[in-house]
Amino acid sequence: MEYTQLDEESQIAAVQALVPGILAQYGLAPSSIENVNHSFNSSFKITTDQGKDLALRINLSSGKSRNEVTAEMQWLEQLAQEQVIHGPIPLRTTSDELLTTTYFEPLQADFNAVLYEWIEGEEVGDEPTNEQLFGLGVQMAKLHKHAKNLNFQEPAFLPKVNSTMMNSVDVLSTGQPKEINDKLYADLLKALAITDEVYSRLSSQQELLPIHADLHMGNVLQTKTGLAIIDFDDAGLGLPVQDLAISSYYVREDKEKEKHIFEGFSSIAELPKFAQEDFEKLLLARLVVLVNAVLTMTSAEIIEFLPTFLERVQKRLDGFFATGDFLIVD
Repeated sequence: MEYTQLDEESQIAAVQALVPGILAQYGLAPSSIENVNHSFNSSFKITTDQGKDLALRINLSSGKSRNEVTAEMQWLEQLAQEQVIHGPIPLRTTSDELLTTTYFEPLQADFNAVLYEWIEGEEVGDEPTNEQLFGLGVQMAKLHKHAKNLNFQEPAFLPKVNSTMMNSVDVLSTGQPKEINDKLYADLLKALAITDEVYSRLSSQQELLPIHADLHMGNVLQTKTGLAIIDFDDAGLGLPVQDLAISSYYVREDKEKEKHIFEGFSSIAELPKFAQEDFEKLLLARLVVLVNAVLTMTSAEIIEFLPTFLERVQKRLDGFFATGDFLIVD
């Protein structure tokens, strides 16, 4: 049976078989392995035979090259060394590498894997408080300020993500996916043209800098000492307003919520300048790239959820084309 036809439990078991070999490259052996997330990537909580807790991420869907992942990890090392934010602290292999690459037979491809110190905390999730939203804005601004002077050791580099599809392979423009009906496909192409124009225009006017590019509350942990930002897998060279739009996308069922993110950001740094019309289109862009991403994912849970997700996408597109505002309509 093909990997994509397996249920989630069987998929996780197949990926988990890679873990001992990956850890061996760090000179470590596991006493316990627990999958904590299996969707875009597959992440595990590892307890070593010496009792230390670690976080392992295997990039099953990431399109980043080895050099691009190395740049992501170099950024995290510098953030930790300079204590800019509370975030993942990367570990190095016994050969002093910031990642490993391993072959996964069920998908017949090589995948990068990274290992961090474990951060003890709870995912903020879908119901953030106003204080947590404010705190997210604070952390975002700190990241942007640090990124302005960020340097990478060659050959490491971050990809450009200042376009609708960011760093992902565009599976929408190359032909109509079988999962998408004619109306939805036409609307997605219309949306893609609108959002690509905004990105092109703004990129010609503004300097790009390293951004997280996936700052939603699923990537924020509430710890005893405050918020921790995790999952820099989408990090790349983008527009500062892009981070704000991505964070706002996930709270757009209530426009008042995003104001707390903006207030937190502006308490640390000046907000990027943008027209509200363009901001709404950047929210639309987030929807388009998520559709593109979901169509390429191999997780059993995501595959099962796809029809429901696409119904919601159509409603959101209809709402945007009717009003010019991006609203969460389910």
